[in-house]
Amino acid sequence: MQDIENYKKKLMFRAWHRGMKELDLLMGTFAQTELQDLQAEELTQFERLIDSEDNDLLNYFNGKEPVPAALAGTVFERIKAQTFTPDKYGKNL
Repeated sequence: MQDIENYKKKLMFRAWHRGMKELDLLMGTFAQTELQDLQAEELTQFERLIDSEDNDLLNYFNGKEPVPAALAGTVFERIKAQTFTPDKYGKNL
């Protein structure tokens, strides 16, 4: 059980320290709110997203490029849904 907790901590750190501020906010916010509840397959999906290049990942999320099959999945869709959901001020993140 300790190994999975360490794995999640590493993913959390990587989510907040990507190099591109927009993706720090995108991935870090998702990790902050959802990471503890992800199952093994979802953690693998999240890690694949984390391993992606910043510019490519940003283009997948904003629809400029199609999402590769290896990255498509429930985690990608959940992150995208969270990002493009209006906040309490009625604005998208």
